Amino acid sequence: MFVYSLSGLQLDESGGGAPVEIEDNETTARTAVYQTFGRVFLGVDDQGWELASSGTWAKEIGDAGRLLAFAYDPGDSPAVDDRGALERQLGGLTLQARDYFDDPDRMHDEVVRFYEYFGLGASEDARPVDHLVTECDFLQYVTFKEAAATSDRLRASYRRAQLDFLDRHFSVWVPRLAEKLAADGSPFFAWASAALARFVEADRAYVAQLLGA
Repeated sequence: MFVYSLSGLQLDESGGGAPVEIEDNETTARTAVYQTFGRVFLGVDDQGWELASSGTWAKEIGDAGRLLAFAYDPGDSPAVDDRGALERQLGGLTLQARDYFDDPDRMHDEVVRFYEYFGLGASEDARPVDHLVTECDFLQYVTFKEAAATSDRLRASYRRAQLDFLDRHFSVWVPRLAEKLAADGSPFFAWASAALARFVEADRAYVAQLLGA
């Protein structure tokens, strides 16, 4: 059974109440992959450090996406031997979308509208709405809502929202982030951002195919 878990966003009263459990399937696998990438960039907790130091983050992502209906390979995650250095590297990353768009204020307002339409808002920890983890939360949420939808019409509406967000926003700036980290980031986060960019590309193509777009 699968339940989504938001770390950068929270539901308001229009967001549909408490999460429900649904059987694992090809759609919750997409939810789980976005959730796992959010964990990669959230912070270096004990579990995250264990995965980083053993070089098994890629396996964690692969396990999350084991039921994906499309091919995806996160590649091999590098093992890290210095927790403090990894924490400092994460703290030094530029993980807000605003730094990758020519009109950051317009981008910010558009992202907020996406969230508000689905009854979502920033959580109490005040992580920026355009932070990578926050946006993984949004995609985690709308893919889960697709999985839990009770009709083809509702499923299609959530897919259209995903495709719109990916086309207008996430698939625009995540590859730019990956390019930046390939040039000046740590090997671990260069791998993680490139793996996410490949997943976003594959996921976008899959959703577009489902919609006949």
